[in-house]
Amino acid sequence: MSSLTELLHRATADEARAVTGTPLARRLARGEVDRGGYVRVLSCYQALYAELEWALMWNRQHPAVGPLCLPELWCNELLQEDLHTLLGPGWYASTRRHDVAAYVERLGLLCDESPELLAAHAWVLYATDLPGAGQTGAGVARTLGLRGASGTAFLRHSTHLDGTAYRAHLLDTLDQMPLDARGRDALVHEARRAVRGLHSLFEMLSRELSRREERPSATSLWGRLMPLRGAFGA
Repeated sequence: MSSLTELLHRATADEARAVTGTPLARRLARGEVDRGGYVRVLSCYQALYAELEWALMWNRQHPAVGPLCLPELWCNELLQEDLHTLLGPGWYASTRRHDVAAYVERLGLLCDESPELLAAHAWVLYATDLPGAGQTGAGVARTLGLRGASGTAFLRHSTHLDGTAYRAHLLDTLDQMPLDARGRDALVHEARRAVRGLHSLFEMLSRELSRREERPSATSLWGRLMPLRGAFGA
């Protein structure tokens, strides 16, 4: 019989490829994302990790959740640090979190009613190759003019050796969960739901990226109007 994590990987493979194939995800992988797009991604991730990590901590006495409480993998504080670097001390008021409101609401519902399904989201958010994961952050830092590790703590965390070891521990923990066929199917269904949510998010953010790039800047517009200004004798 396949392990739980093998089932999760196979069941979400198509959706996961769709996520990493979105224009914004490809830009992020190359370190070529603009500041606005980068902040938007980090803001969405911060809302998701904050809610998941709160839910895991709240249910840490639950037999299916306690073993998954691995603060060494948690990312909320790293994302807060990055957003503070990029936006300043008022970062929370400056971020848009409604993009992931439905996903956050789902995590809150599971926290209260079905905490055992949080395992699927722990797998998706800590053990899969999310857009931006698996790179050192050097490309983003170079593109945005960031110094050192400032503003890229979340990206760098995914490649840290300790993080790799704890992710392996998480996978082992998931595979050792005592689940019947119904429980495994429920986790597979929940994981697919989570990855589809991320795909919808990155598709939407990619569309906004395209609109920003198509919108003429004030400088370029003024440059086109200058000849007209001279023609009318101004």
